[in-house]
Amino acid sequence: MSLDIRQMRVFVHVADQQSLSKAGAVLKLSQSAVSRQIRRFEEAVGAKLFHRHGHGVALTDAGAHLFRRCKRILTDVETLESDLWKQTRPGITGSVTLGVPAPMAARLAGSFLDRFAEDYPGVSLRIVEGFSSFLHEWLLGGTIDLAILYGPRPSTIIDATELLVENLFAIGAPAHCGRDHISLAELNQAPLIVPHIPHVIRKIVNDTGIQPTRYVEVDALSLMVELAHQGKGFSLLPLTAVRQELLSGYVSALPISGLELTWNVSLCRNDLRPMNPAMQALYGHVREEVAAMVRSGQWAALR
Repeated sequence: MSLDIRQMRVFVHVADQQSLSKAGAVLKLSQSAVSRQIRRFEEAVGAKLFHRHGHGVALTDAGAHLFRRCKRILTDVETLESDLWKQTRPGITGSVTLGVPAPMAARLAGSFLDRFAEDYPGVSLRIVEGFSSFLHEWLLGGTIDLAILYGPRPSTIIDATELLVENLFAIGAPAHCGRDHISLAELNQAPLIVPHIPHVIRKIVNDTGIQPTRYVEVDALSLMVELAHQGKGFSLLPLTAVRQELLSGYVSALPISGLELTWNVSLCRNDLRPMNPAMQALYGHVREEVAAMVRSGQWAALR
């Protein structure tokens, strides 16, 4: 029996996403191409690997067993490629891409980049900004190497290391400055300015019972802040995302009485891709810099 590594990779992503279409989006393949690769892989192994149902697919017993084996094989292949990469390049060189959510992009400018360039002059660092749901897909698809994510969605191939936990506040117009809280009833009487589903904020809203009069769906941090400033409703954000706007009095930030909203901030990587030296350097640098910002009070965190 001869197994195709490309078909194996498609199989692992379909199993992780539990959907042909979602796996196709990650792998940049059409659903028909994914289906064709899965059919050929099932023919090669001589077993049915998925049960099809109305909401996607689920692994059969044979598929679940093979999934664990395939993950190990793909990791070994990536490790071999990484080892060869190390042998052909002296020192730490190469390029690495870090994905960061829009609210924290400004926190990683200046000293963060300067210190990384000083410590690793042979590594080219690229930072990509986006909402967590997009970063999650880019990480699965290999477009980025590492990502800082808010409450990363469960995935069998994403390894997440928690960096900190922070509170979310109701961000509103400057007229609310000076108040020490907002009630849930008052928050529910106003529009809620939030990103589209499946952003983690929407899950937090659903889980905590917030029921706004309507949603104003915006996938741009600057516009969320501007609408809150204009009194068009409230947004839910951490203090880190609006630090400068709070200092200038452009917006207000209020805790919700009787309700503590939090999310965790994690450094994530694709478990199928072992870290080369450039990725390892960035991984350690992010953890050190974030810890330093928390210690200095630049980043308000619960822990």
